Parts: sequence; C-alpha cells; structure tokens
Amino acid sequence: MLRKITMIMALLVTAAALVFAKGGSQSGTAANTVRVLAAISGGKDDPENLLFQEALSKAIGFTVIWEKPPSYDQVLMQKLGAGEAYDLIYVGQTDMYKFVNQGILTDLTSRLTNSPVIKSNYPAGELAKIAVNGKYYGGFNKLEVFTLPNVNKAITDKAGVDLSKLNTLDDYYAMLKAVKDYKENSEGIKPYYPFYIYMPDIWDLQPWFSSLGLRRGVFRDPSGKKYAPYTTAQAEPVWEWLAKLYQEGLIDPTSFTGRTTDMRNKMWQSQEIALDVDWVAWTGLYNSNAKVAGTYPNTVNVVGLPGVKGPSGKYFLEQGGASLWGIPVNAKNPEGAFKIIEYFATKEGGLLLSAGIEGHDYTLQNGKVVLSETGISHAKDHGAPFPISTQFDFTVLGAMNPGVMESYAVGKQNDAAIEPMGYNNGDLEVRQFFDIVSKWMTDCMMGRIDPASAIKSAADELRSKRIID
Repeated sequence: MLRKITMIMALLVTAAALVFAKGGSQSGTAANTVRVLAAISGGKDDPENLLFQEALSKAIGFTVIWEKPPSYDQVLMQKLGAGEAYDLIYVGQTDMYKFVNQGILTDLTSRLTNSPVIKSNYPAGELAKIAVNGKYYGGFNKLEVFTLPNVNKAITDKAGVDLSKLNTLDDYYAMLKAVKDYKENSEGIKPYYPFYIYMPDIWDLQPWFSSLGLRRGVFRDPSGKKYAPYTTAQAEPVWEWLAKLYQEGLIDPTSFTGRTTDMRNKMWQSQEIALDVDWVAWTGLYNSNAKVAGTYPNTVNVVGLPGVKGPSGKYFLEQGGASLWGIPVNAKNPEGAFKIIEYFATKEGGLLLSAGIEGHDYTLQNGKVVLSETGISHAKDHGAPFPISTQFDFTVLGAMNPGVMESYAVGKQNDAAIEPMGYNNGDLEVRQFFDIVSKWMTDCMMGRIDPASAIKSAADELRSKRIID
C-alpha cells in the first residue's frame, strides 16, 4: 500500500512539474495578493488563522491569503498535481530536494544572497546547510534546533552523580550504572533500565558518535565517493559501547520497538528512565509538564548536556531538517511571496511566529509579552518557537519553560558544531537508510552479531542499494 501511495505521489509531482513548466493552469491572482499554502505556521484554528493572515498582510503591504489545511502533505500533493497556483508553499528539507529535482521550485539564490534583510538576520552559514548544488530554493520558517542528551538530575543527584563530570563514553556508562544500582537497590525498582534510545531511525545517537567526530547520514569524500560514517570501521567503538550498555541492562529493551512518545512518557511521567536524547525544546517541555503535575523539581528536573567531545575538541550535535518556504515556478506574485520570506526573517516576523497575534495572543507591556489565556494555551508557538533572526531577543517572551534556554545555549558554545544529517545533496533515500542500519546494528546491540560484522553487513547492504559506494 505504501509503495502504491508513493508511486501516486510521484506521478502527481511529475504532472505538476509539466503544468508548471507551461506557466500553470490557473488564472492569475491579483498583483497585490499573496496566496500561501501553509503547514505548521499560522493560527491554531480557522478564526485565528484569519487574524494571523490580517497581521501578516498589514506587515508586508500585500493582501495575504493564508490556507492551512489539515493533512497538509496530502493536500499539497493534490494541489501540485492539479497545477494549482500558489505564491508560497511550506516544504520540509527532504521535500525541497524532491521538488527541486522535479522543477517545481524557483531558484531564490539571487534574491536571498542580495537581500539586506536576509543578510542582517540569518545566522552565518545557515543557508549553506540547505544548498542544492550551490543554489538556494527556500527561505527559513524558523531556526531548527538540535537534539542533545536530556538527563533527569533529580534522579542522578540521588544516585550521587555529578553531571559536570560527564565527559566521556565511560563517564556516561558509569552514570548509568550508578542510577541502575540506586533505583534497583535503594528504591527496589527492578529491573530498571535508565537509558532509552530510539533505534528505528537510529535517532538520536549523534551525541555519542560525536566522541569519534562522526555524523549520521550519507556524505561524499573528497573523491566524490558516497559513504555513511556510522557504517565505517571508525564507528566500531560506539557500537561496542552501545552493545555493552544493552547487554548490561542499561538500555530500555523497548527502544527497538517503541515510539518517541513512549520515551517521553517514561522520562517525565513515570521516571522509568533517567537519560534520553531529544530536541532542545523537550528539556523545557519535560519540566513544564512536571511542573503542572507537581513533580518539578524534586522528582523531575531535566537538564540538557552537550554529549561527548570528538577528536577536534568539538561537540558534534545534529540539527533538525529545515522548515522552509518555497516559491513555485508558476507563482503569480513571487515578489509578494519573497516579502513574506523576508518578514519571517526579522525579529518582528519571529514574534508573530512565536508569541502570535498582538491583541489576541498577547499584549506588550514595557516591551514584554503578556500572554492572554488564549496565548498561554498556544505556548508561544505559531510555527517558530525559535525564530531564525539573530536579532530576536528571547527575553521579550518572558519566562520560558524551565531548562530550555540552558539547553538552547549549548548550541551557542564555541565548542559546539551543529549541522544537519547528511542527505547526500538530497539524493538519500532516508527511510531505506534508517531501516538497513537499524536492522544490522540492533542485531549487534542484542549480541546476535559482533560489531565489526554488523558494520560490514550494513555497509554491504547500503552498497547493494546504491545508497553508498
């Protein structure tokens, strides 16, 4: 069934590309109107979407039509397949690569590199992370954050662990041993598995492979040869470490079959684990949830750590795939569409995408956001909890969830290297890559096969599928 759906989607996109090449099939929109198909950004419901649309229209000087349908991916493919004309569409990074190859997105390289607004707001080097053969086809919706180890300090304190001294894989191993011993022998919780990882997507092992200076995904070496760092001989020490953790009862067995929801519930609701790896935002969400439940900070007090430094003296952490805005080649008002891209790059646009609509979600008092009851329920997230603008001042938002800004600050350290996984310039079949590596390395961790053989088998299968060379 999945294969059939994938084929249908491919046909829709190809059909759209043919229509777009002819300039689209719809009558043009008015010159002062910008038609947007949005996913995560905008109002939380239809009435608020109209308020968002009105605020954005006022900000950019064009009449914005902001469509935010449910089941966005499905609707997007249907509309693309029909050749329906939009001035701006939301695309994830992997979809961007696909749409570029299909000829659906406009090359924005000149606009982005020559825009004073973009130059003064985008973080240095951020655009390079979404380049396709040196060109740019999208502008940012938000700053993508990264995953990092989250530790429940309320538990590690009781186990007598000093988190400031976790510097190596061996240090983390010793911490997990101490937590397991404390939970099982002092609290009588047996068995206790202190660490949850999410193996189906090998997500996220990056803080541990950082110890070797390796990153997830597929890259090209200087000769142009494709390779996956996690399936090289260099990666063996981390796989050995993970296998040891599992075999000593330090990794939750449901890591191989569960979901991230299970991991998160175990972290803050039941405290069945003390360590996971999750997005920066979740450091704060864990504590916020616990605060509401009355368990923060005595039972749940989650802190984010940078992981393990590599040979270069850097923490290699993984940034999420970019959330982008693209202008289709059949757009009727690309000028107005780019105005939105520029506005979202500014601190004012960032405030709209985070706090929401002034007078509805919040009011400003002495330069600070004061949330309404509606705004409180919307949690300062209308598509960009972390705005892209380097000029955005988070203090305007008032109190953040406990611990989140400390975790966010990890990415600002001079010794932190934050990069997205390797997509091989958009040609990587991500699901196939995850499945193959996860299958072989799960067998390794469970002791069915030694690390060296598992790595070789994973690399051989990736090679047979032409995912690596």
